[in-house]
Amino acid sequence: EAENGKKCLDQFYWLASEYRSAASCLNLHQRFSQSFWQAAKALTSTDMCNSLKFRHLKEFSKSALLVKRSLIHGRGLFTLVDLAQGQMLIEYAGEIIRNELCDRREKYYEARSIGCYMFRIDEHEVIDATRRGNQARFINHSCEPNCHSRVLLVQGVKHIVIFAQRFIHRGEELTYDYKFPKEDTKIQCLCK
Repeated sequence: EAENGKKCLDQFYWLASEYRSAASCLNLHQRFSQSFWQAAKALTSTDMCNSLKFRHLKEFSKSALLVKRSLIHGRGLFTLVDLAQGQMLIEYAGEIIRNELCDRREKYYEARSIGCYMFRIDEHEVIDATRRGNQARFINHSCEPNCHSRVLLVQGVKHIVIFAQRFIHRGEELTYDYKFPKEDTKIQCLCK
């Protein structure tokens, strides 16, 4: 429930099932196809530029990352494989909207107790992943993160991509610093 007593609309309640995450990890060999291994090899290559690596990102993240319950907050994104430092992990995908629309949507989601997943690209554009996003929206905040985000320009389009900040062990939750702004109403940090 929300603080105001309203029921929260949790469109992702099924992701929290403990049976789902256990079943998803049972047979890793079936989960990882030949194209996954090719994508993983490309993403760790030092010879390839980021725009070429970006082509392999979707295939890799679809198989190597899993949403499940988090000790930090609600749900989190976890890795099923070891990740190298500097490796490209996932794009923060969603609908690209203008800043003005972002403010209106935040109020709309808040009024209806809908969880809001937004990521600022620059001073003019924001990615709204609330309804059209991918699993990157479940990456939680940490003051000591194992990932960082960067804006990449691929074929003239800006993309937010999450990279491993250090070596990340299989089973570890992915986190990055949300860089919360200084506000009158402080957003609570739950990373402990």
